[in-house]
Amino acid sequence: MLPSYPESLRRTFARNLLRHTLRLKRGENVLIETWSGTLPWAVSLDLEARILGARPLLSVKDESSYWRSFPEAPASQFGRIGAHEWAALSAADAYVCLYGPQDALREERLPAAAGRRTESNNHELMRLIQKHGIRCVRWDLGRTSELWARRYAVDLRSWRRELIHAALVDPRAMQRDATWIARRLERGHEATISHANGTHLVLRLAHRRPKVDDGVIDPEDVRAGNMMMIVPTGVVSVTVDELHAEGRLVSNATGVLFARGRETPLSAGRWTFRQGALDGFACAHGGTQLRRALAELHHPPVRVGQLSVGLNPRISSIPLLFDQSRGTITLEIGRNAAMGGRSRGPRLMAYLDLTGGSLRIDGEPIVDRGRIVAASPGRARSTSR
Repeated sequence: MLPSYPESLRRTFARNLLRHTLRLKRGENVLIETWSGTLPWAVSLDLEARILGARPLLSVKDESSYWRSFPEAPASQFGRIGAHEWAALSAADAYVCLYGPQDALREERLPAAAGRRTESNNHELMRLIQKHGIRCVRWDLGRTSELWARRYAVDLRSWRRELIHAALVDPRAMQRDATWIARRLERGHEATISHANGTHLVLRLAHRRPKVDDGVIDPEDVRAGNMMMIVPTGVVSVTVDELHAEGRLVSNATGVLFARGRETPLSAGRWTFRQGALDGFACAHGGTQLRRALAELHHPPVRVGQLSVGLNPRISSIPLLFDQSRGTITLEIGRNAAMGGRSRGPRLMAYLDLTGGSLRIDGEPIVDRGRIVAASPGRARSTSR
């Protein structure tokens, strides 16, 4: 069960999400999809949408009936979405998904076939979003649980508090820094990551267009096909030259491994790279799962995939969003084709996070010991985490 939150907080969250992130306009249709645990937040979104003059449609999934359906309903019903739901999405200008269900342990115990059926509609969902240019946000308060808090070694109350307050950050400051960082990542040639802990890693940039998640889905994002945003957010990322990476990254924050259909937290560790590929690693928690995944591969070596810089000053411990903590430098290794890169195999991805580190592009400081060094007209400006 989620705690009860004051209406004033829910309303402030809803206004920021609708007005600033989605830029919802009078007369637009917004589909709000929620699970029963986050229904109060959805009600606030519905009200604020009406105040804006938009037309909301609220769809609720009840968690108790969802779990009862597995033993009582035909298996063929799982994951099946009717034409009326697809029609509602297709007619929406904006879509808010308050993600669920919350019972992570019960979800893990589902048979693999049932899990696959519940995820079978993701492709059609994304196809319709792209086809109709629907601006979408997903918020994961309804996915928080003691189980995942223990696995990621975070305090559950702090995690939930950050999910709320980091989503209230005014995106304008993040936009300014994001624009400057993205320009240098796209035009630069060489990126150097360093830290007093022994990190020294040199990457080659490939002049690819960065992806910017700055808290706003604007017309440029829609034209580029970046209509889906997980909130809270705040990160600039770019795929790098997969054939060039030399040196060592000593991660000092929790990362994550995606392999064999599961996500596994990765503790801090040492990662060495040679000619763009992972050449060795030492990682306590998650290391066994990574070794097993690597042993099962029948593909070329695991290569560097993506480099990112976090922008959000209110994120520090949100699982899967560690990379968006302000000044955090993250290296993704493995498959990166979905992000605009060239690595389509192996079926493995891992994110390695570095806090308090430095990033230079062609010798110019971008992050200096955990602080973003951003340029404004006529002068340099530093912003601390």
